[in-house]
Amino acid sequence: MIDRLPAGVWLFPAAPADRLIAAVVRAEELGLDEVWLADEGVAREPMTVLAAAARETGRIRLAVGITSPLLRHPGAVAATAATVDELSGGGRFVLGLGVGGDKSLAPFGIEPARPVARLAEAITTARAVLAGRASDGYEPPDHAAPPRQVPIWVGARGPRLLELAAAEADGIFVSGCTPDQHDRVAAIRRAAGGSGSSAGLALYQSAADEARPGVARWDEVASLLVAEAARMGDPPPTSLGVNLVELLDPAADPVAAVERAAGVLGRG
Repeated sequence: MIDRLPAGVWLFPAAPADRLIAAVVRAEELGLDEVWLADEGVAREPMTVLAAAARETGRIRLAVGITSPLLRHPGAVAATAATVDELSGGGRFVLGLGVGGDKSLAPFGIEPARPVARLAEAITTARAVLAGRASDGYEPPDHAAPPRQVPIWVGARGPRLLELAAAEADGIFVSGCTPDQHDRVAAIRRAAGGSGSSAGLALYQSAADEARPGVARWDEVASLLVAEAARMGDPPPTSLGVNLVELLDPAADPVAAVERAAGVLGRG
């Protein structure tokens, strides 16, 4: 299954920006299909890195996964996403939205309130900006950039957020989940649209040298991805990938980690 589905990596923005860009370039060279770059608030700025990588690549899908409307206004985020997509030549950028976690919210003392409602509002606003149309709280100005077709994905684990993602977003990004959580994702996705559901699913597995809760050993990643994709049934995931959690260490080299992940995923 790994050979048949698009494959990718999820990077943390802990390394120097030039190495993150080099990692995206290397991912494309090795035949990977997508790179997700996390938004951790005050780490390297993901949109800037992806904009630079867009000019150095020509095929690979570039995704921010995820950025939070509690940190960035969704209208401004949508405008940035459209700009990065324009720099990529079009059709390569994915805007990943989510509530955000402690690493991004805690430094600012932000407590997620009304997370489902806030994310629903963010999707509505971002879609309006990307489409160049009015919505509640937004009226397109004369200087607005032209409309662009940028897909919106949602990073979620909880049932209510998953239901929102399956119903309103273009796809769902999940990583480091348990089998029970994967079953929940699959059931909610099926309920939203049956076997013909249009919501994509990026299924990622965390990897490190030593196993720990939610993190697999490198030599187990491929088999776990195949097994979990199979247990989720129809519709299958639309991409599989490795969450490079070791890149929480700023000393880790993202290029080397991408090369290792590509080998696990049967690329390169």
